[in-house]
Amino acid sequence: MEKKRYGRCPALLLFFLFLSVPMNPADTIRTRANAGMIRSLNCRFESLGALGKGDYAPFWFTSNRQGLNSHENGSGYLRFAAIGETVLPDRFGVGYGVDLGVGTGLQSDCFIHQLYADFNYRWVGLSIGAREFWGELKNRDLSSGGLTWSGNSRPVPQVRLALPEYTRIPLLGGWFSVKGHVAYGFYTDSKWRSRNPDAPYTDRLLYHSKAAFLRFGDVGRSPIHATLGLEMYSQFGGTMHNRKLMANEEVLEEYRLPNGFRAYRDILLPFNEAGGQTKENGNSSGSWHLSLDYIGERYGLRAYYEHYYEDHSGMLGIEYKSDLKGEKDFVFYGFRRNWFDGLFGIELNLPEELPVRDVVLEVLNTRGQSGPVYRNPHATVVEGVDGRDGFYTHELYDSYTHWGYAIGNPVLVSPVYNDDDDQRFKSNRLLMFHAGIDGGIGSCYGYRIMVTTSRHWGTYEDPYNETGRLTSCLVEGTWLPSGAYGWRFRLSLGLDYGRGTPMGNGNKGVMLSISRLWNIL
Repeated sequence: MEKKRYGRCPALLLFFLFLSVPMNPADTIRTRANAGMIRSLNCRFESLGALGKGDYAPFWFTSNRQGLNSHENGSGYLRFAAIGETVLPDRFGVGYGVDLGVGTGLQSDCFIHQLYADFNYRWVGLSIGAREFWGELKNRDLSSGGLTWSGNSRPVPQVRLALPEYTRIPLLGGWFSVKGHVAYGFYTDSKWRSRNPDAPYTDRLLYHSKAAFLRFGDVGRSPIHATLGLEMYSQFGGTMHNRKLMANEEVLEEYRLPNGFRAYRDILLPFNEAGGQTKENGNSSGSWHLSLDYIGERYGLRAYYEHYYEDHSGMLGIEYKSDLKGEKDFVFYGFRRNWFDGLFGIELNLPEELPVRDVVLEVLNTRGQSGPVYRNPHATVVEGVDGRDGFYTHELYDSYTHWGYAIGNPVLVSPVYNDDDDQRFKSNRLLMFHAGIDGGIGSCYGYRIMVTTSRHWGTYEDPYNETGRLTSCLVEGTWLPSGAYGWRFRLSLGLDYGRGTPMGNGNKGVMLSISRLWNIL
């Protein structure tokens, strides 16, 4: 009897378990996964048209728009984007984006603006493809733009490994957090760089960037925190055409610059011994960042400084020197060298119910550039030291641009405005004052106003005979009749006036944007 009773119990248990299991096991797996899954998908359609009068489109119609607008009068596009993300319960996430369009008056009639996939696990992220990135520690809508990366030019296809958000370090009481990235990719503007095949140019450029930011402070315990950062962006590899590699060599119709494993390694750590840096090592430049923030319950205030450098002399105050035997070594000039070159700014954030919500004031100075020629005043024999750093300019790679637009701050007038097809910056020594303000009434009406005035001295190699002046204004209004998700109408008025710069004079125009945003998930 015992054996019979024990034999029936497993059979009945299996029978009831069978009744409790759904006929399709995949439904159970899907239900359990969806219970802790976070998903989002937004789709956007946008149409934009701009008309103007003058030499070019108004400055703020073109600048800091991720390369989507044209500097020419009369342009427009139709654009569709789908941006989504899925985050699983174990903090593994996948993001994706497709953003493409057709246009007129642009550099491409059909374009893929963004196409990427993001893979995130906890605090580490891997991004593959072309997507929009904006300058660090800057207000993307009101700032004149970062000096090393601003969002002024088209996205660069890349593989980017990053700590995308500030991640707290548990040591030292959790007062420190870090953020940074390392990326490799390639520029897509070979067509623009080779538009004059008889002139010297370099195309098929490779891309590299890296950044590290350290933040001190804990918002939960103190409303004040400080941030120190260093970022570096590089152009390397590529194919050189119609150019001399060295000063006394013959002109080479085509020469392929190093692009193998060693080139990728050297551009990651561009620290060569004295005299070991050559033009073939690539073009690396970057910025120091310093920011002090107050984050209150209703108000916020940020003071920031970004110092741009083209080489070690601007980065660390270090330069090569030659002794009487012709041997080179490092000489340290300390903080006397070049530190007033940079972007100085203040940002004020006000409560959303006020008609004024954000205010930005900035001053940009790029007149130093390590001087026209530096001398060592303490040497027994006066020693010549290289200066004239030539911001955004390089002997082999011509300019720090993508599709002719400055990758850094657009106030250094981009080569796309040069009438003679020269690919270099003709006005990289300037002093700028900039103000931006935005706000709105309720959730349906918004506005943005920016005024930028600058004085230009050309370059050290080719200075202007007279100081150039340029003032650019933007007045923009936005109407969202049904809130954030729905139709958006934006009307912009732009005006430039001045003299003596590649931007010309008397640029004025009107731009209308109509877009629709859908929240699918």
